[in-house]
Amino acid sequence: MIAGLRYRVGGDTLVYMADFNSCPKLDEIKYFDFETARFNPLWYLFNALCRSINDSFTCFQIIHAVIVNCTFFHFFRKYCPRYYFSAILVWYVGYWCYFNMEILREVLCICILLWSTEWLLEKKLLRYYIFCIIALFIHYSAIVMTIFPLLYLIFRRPNWIFQLVLLFGVMCLTAMINLPSLIVSVFSLDDQLLTIIENYLQVDSRNLTGMLFEIFKYLPVLGIIWLRERNGMEDEFDFVPIVSCMVVFTGMATYLGVAGRFLNYCAPFFIITFVNTLYDFLTEQEWKSRNISALVTFSVLIVLTFNYSDYYLKDRSDVYPDTRSYSIFLPYHSVINPVVENKREGYVENLHDLSIFF
Repeated sequence: MIAGLRYRVGGDTLVYMADFNSCPKLDEIKYFDFETARFNPLWYLFNALCRSINDSFTCFQIIHAVIVNCTFFHFFRKYCPRYYFSAILVWYVGYWCYFNMEILREVLCICILLWSTEWLLEKKLLRYYIFCIIALFIHYSAIVMTIFPLLYLIFRRPNWIFQLVLLFGVMCLTAMINLPSLIVSVFSLDDQLLTIIENYLQVDSRNLTGMLFEIFKYLPVLGIIWLRERNGMEDEFDFVPIVSCMVVFTGMATYLGVAGRFLNYCAPFFIITFVNTLYDFLTEQEWKSRNISALVTFSVLIVLTFNYSDYYLKDRSDVYPDTRSYSIFLPYHSVINPVVENKREGYVENLHDLSIFF
């Protein structure tokens, strides 16, 4: 209800809210020009279905929040039954605002991924790739779902040394190649999409400090993989290959920050792996063999907390005066007592002048 009844809270929420009334209704969808539309077809169909129930953005928010939260609760209940509440807690602290109020299109693709996880684990790839195609008609970033079955061949066993080598290898390759041109040549995208990607490359590129900072943010993943390898940990559901793929996206993000958006698809699997590893380490390993492992665990918690804090507390005065990243979420107002926050409105307006693709 916090997500569903919010009033003009969330950066992307304001963009989709402004676009909502121009979306076709269900009886108009067959006349809609999808070729020149800003977003993908199933996004407009989803909006049309919501408008057919009630022609208000609040109705859309409630339906969206029900889908997202029920999906994640079900996913954690099914794949992390021993530590269900802890998984929800980690998700709530680190990702909940972002997933519920910010990446409204992309999170629907992540929900599709979570519902298709069963087919991924059972290697029923035809069913899985049908889900991938559906997700692609909502958001282009869902292309990353197509490589997930391959991860079980590439990352068959957790190995932290391999992770480090791969991290620096991806960093070097990303710095040397022309990423936009490569994407266009591989997927045969049009010139307009190339221009958008190039704009992202210019706006969101990293300097040396930014590159080192991205590597530092990856340490919790590396620490978890090291702990599992050192202590021979195994789970009923093996999500380590998906978690290990985060090294590839982190390496890309050191040069092109927007590549970090692909980490969103790995986040639910990382949460489960993180929670299982932490609890198994605390309850099943002998204390006399824990000296180094305890230090690594503590460091992982500190860095993970730092990552969460950095996202919410980062100074964004370069976008709008006297703002931080949390300004898109706080102060919170509901439709029961609607208030327009001028600082948030100005921040979002300036922020979305810089980028329009993701």
